[in-house]
Amino acid sequence: MEDKITSIVSDDRIDEILHLNATKEELIIILNYIIMDYKKFSMTDKILLQSQKLQKLTLQECIENRYVFLFLPGVKNSMDTQTQKEVRYTYEPKEGKILKEKYRNGRKTESTEVTYEQINKMLGSFNQSTGAFLQSKPNFAESRFIAPLLPQEEVQKREKVQVKGGQMQYVQQSRKNKPAFKNYTAEEVSKHNKPGDVWTVLNGKVYDISLYLDYHPGGVEKLMLGAGKDCTKLFNQFHSWVNGHAFLEQDYIGNLKY
Repeated sequence: MEDKITSIVSDDRIDEILHLNATKEELIIILNYIIMDYKKFSMTDKILLQSQKLQKLTLQECIENRYVFLFLPGVKNSMDTQTQKEVRYTYEPKEGKILKEKYRNGRKTESTEVTYEQINKMLGSFNQSTGAFLQSKPNFAESRFIAPLLPQEEVQKREKVQVKGGQMQYVQQSRKNKPAFKNYTAEEVSKHNKPGDVWTVLNGKVYDISLYLDYHPGGVEKLMLGAGKDCTKLFNQFHSWVNGHAFLEQDYIGNLKY
């Protein structure tokens, strides 16, 4: 399997698994790790993996293909392998570990190492919590507006990243083109889920947190878990003692219409 690559492709993201000297079992662990990430972000376990000929693939069959196309309910996948994706991940197996690197618009933004043991623990924790919840929902669409919870070990890490500035700098930024203050439906909020246009719901209040992406101590990726969703439970996982409205008040644009 020297130099072979399997790419998991969606419309705005590509995950490239370098086979190198990894075993099939290790490659499937990496594939399950990627699928878990998609499930967390989309809050659905209804994921379909297909070949270029639109044949449904098992996990074992996926690693034998150069390109695997990942489909989510209600989300378009144009099966484009030529255009650069907004987000690209690479996974390089090396001596019991995986070097995971993230690129955004062609620029490397993150580089971390994770062991297969750590991944298996994350998969087990996810399957017992969020995964079990998703499987219990006959109509998964009901839960898609709720931001996914994270495994407890990720919460305990409380990793910080370098940000544009502190809380004071964030508060002092001017707000341009602020949306009209009104009541918004979940459907309206869910449309604002891309970097540069991010709304979220916290305790029934709707916030435009687009500006806060550059100032969030936990990084953009964590904040995007609540993009276009109700982040109340996720927020309380990390900040149950914090008055979120106090520091987001300037970006408060309305209330959720139930």
